[in-house]
Amino acid sequence: MFKKPNWLKPEINESKYWIHLVIIVVMVYFLINKFLSPMDITLENVGLGVIFVGIADITAHTILRLD
Repeated sequence: MFKKPNWLKPEINESKYWIHLVIIVVMVYFLINKFLSPMDITLENVGLGVIFVGIADITAHTILRLD
């Protein structure tokens, strides 16, 4: 009935993909709680959030040995 879009990578069905996302979410959560006030949404903090996501993604790829 529904067909998977062509742009969706086949890794979505693998457990490593979901572990990768969990590592990113947990790291970003802890980094934001440590360095930013949760109610202080400014352009600077959004930029720091993007940097935190990058750091978390690099860490997750390193831990799981992903490309």
